[in-house]
Amino acid sequence: MKVSVFGIGYVGTVVAACMADEGHRVVAVDISTEKVDALNAGQSPIVEPGLAELIERAVEQGHL
Repeated sequence: MKVSVFGIGYVGTVVAACMADEGHRVVAVDISTEKVDALNAGQSPIVEPGLAELIERAVEQGHL
């Protein structure tokens, strides 16, 4: 499934990472270029235990 997430704060980042980890194609959008750049680099823009690993894996697999 293709999913769009608008706003990658605390809720949006977790939703995007979890959906991508399940194999969905996720596009995350935010007005903050710093957050978008962090996600594109496979890094978490927020601090949440285990989230950085989910994001890194999702980006490597091309799901996020």
